[in-house]
Amino acid sequence: MSRPTPRRALAAALSCLLAATVGLVAAAPASAQGASPHPPSPVVDEDFPDPDVLLVDGVYHAYATNNVAQKVQHRTSRNLKEWKAEPDAAPGIGEAPGDWVGPCRTLPDGSVDYCVWAPEVSAVEGGFALYYTARDAASGRQCIGLATSTSPDGPFVDTRGEPLVCPVELGGAIDAATVRDGDQLHLLWKTDGNCCSLPAILYAQPLSADGTTLTGPPVELMRNDLPWQGAVVEAPAMVEHDGRFYLYFAANDYYGGRYRTGWAVADSVTGPFDVAEAELLTSEDFAGEVVGPGGLDAFDDRHGRPTVMFHGWDDTFTYRGVYTAALSYGPDGTPVVRGAAARYEAEDGVVSHASVVTDRTASALAKVGGLDHADSSIEVTVEADRGGPHTLGIRFANGSLDQTGRPATARHAITVNGADAGTAEYWHTRWGNWQVLEVPVQLKRGTNTITLTRESLFAEIDALYLSAGRTDRPTPVHPEDLVDATRYEAEDGDIVRARTRADASASGGQVVGGLDFADSSLSVQVWSEDGGRSVLGIRFANGSERGGYPLQARHAVSVDGDAQGTVVYPHTRWGNWNVVEHEVHLEPGWNTVTLTRVAWYAEIDAIDVR
Repeated sequence: MSRPTPRRALAAALSCLLAATVGLVAAAPASAQGASPHPPSPVVDEDFPDPDVLLVDGVYHAYATNNVAQKVQHRTSRNLKEWKAEPDAAPGIGEAPGDWVGPCRTLPDGSVDYCVWAPEVSAVEGGFALYYTARDAASGRQCIGLATSTSPDGPFVDTRGEPLVCPVELGGAIDAATVRDGDQLHLLWKTDGNCCSLPAILYAQPLSADGTTLTGPPVELMRNDLPWQGAVVEAPAMVEHDGRFYLYFAANDYYGGRYRTGWAVADSVTGPFDVAEAELLTSEDFAGEVVGPGGLDAFDDRHGRPTVMFHGWDDTFTYRGVYTAALSYGPDGTPVVRGAAARYEAEDGVVSHASVVTDRTASALAKVGGLDHADSSIEVTVEADRGGPHTLGIRFANGSLDQTGRPATARHAITVNGADAGTAEYWHTRWGNWQVLEVPVQLKRGTNTITLTRESLFAEIDALYLSAGRTDRPTPVHPEDLVDATRYEAEDGDIVRARTRADASASGGQVVGGLDFADSSLSVQVWSEDGGRSVLGIRFANGSERGGYPLQARHAVSVDGDAQGTVVYPHTRWGNWNVVEHEVHLEPGWNTVTLTRVAWYAEIDAIDVR
């Protein structure tokens, strides 16, 4: 198998930005992957984070981070689809899992939480070993303990009286995992440097055959060196494929949608590892339907097929459900997760009359900018496993202003295999605020060429995402005002559990903000001469985010009390006014149009009616 080769020009350009202690490998061209189907649905649609999977006698056992009722969550399945909840794998209500463990916090009901995180269960000589993270009473750090059982169901009991791994000077240790190299078992773990402004480092350390004794010193595998990793690399998982070892890891802040999964590859368990410069899984790869994909475990199913399980936030960020997907490897060894869109880096295409620019915030750390001329274009070759409708996601940023200095739409003409495929209309995001525009395209089976050519104003392009099937998430946004429309200022409407505030950049100098509650609403009286179909142009700004991840906001729309759909506000940043169009049916005369908060936050400036 050939080793992925770094893009030398990009590596050279990044040398001033990065001081990596491991090699970088370029993500393999996604054209080798083909377009994936739509994102998977959760197989456990409840809080079950940091999953670990073990196959024993035809039964899959999954273990997860604690919840209120259990220290080590445990579920079983025979098909990876239906999962049965099982008793706590480390039972003892209100008890610490080991003598060395102390409480990390007191819960609202007065009980204590021992912060038992990210369990790993492995089959070892003599039975099963549970490696778990918990709070070390002596040092106050999170450390890794060991409990054993003769059954994968437990009960797992820790009789050591002390943690197995607890480097207090490095911030402690979390996120244990295991991997075998022949007969040799290894423990993977992370220094919890994030607790105390220290580096986050992943290690491997040899274990005895029964999994209870560390038999050699730890070897550093990697640390957080790439911009998209933020301050965090964690949750290691390693598997062998085709004679090489693949290290999967989570990165960035678990709290938000920037959490993601990366990968690295080496010829041995202890490296040295080449870390891919582009991630394996991001929220954008799933069109935001799986948010913050991380905590991934890789394993073979009962038929020997590579498979992954990982968690992701629900759209309200209340809990992290669990997803399973097939894992495959491209001709050059690049891992591919089924259900994730095929990602094509714009800078890997044919760039005409534009430039490739390094950017720490971009996918694979580069983007295409300078698409400023009539013949500026990007040509990307993509693969489709089957012909028919596909969804093309374009990750872009647009800071264009019109001649009056107002935010404006930028446009690219889209062609597929030389034929007109419509226009990409990029709403104003401000520069550096990456958003994804989804457009439908029709592809033939096999190789296709997608070209974006500048049509008006300016947009930078980071990456393209290709999924099989038609998108059902249209986001028509136009920063310009509706033509021949009547404007109604939001601050003149009936405002419920919200407020008006002055804003010099707003139409009329005021906006309605604070639409932050379930019953927050804005009602505006609008006139229709003849009734029938009308278009609302809702002038809004949306700066909602979670952990730095930009979020769409939503309002329910009703007319005279009748529900007429939901309007989706893409992320624009606060004070950056755009217009989203929404079609409604009005009766002749006066109508009451009401916007009621559904999710996240948007401020409303005015409503134009045409």
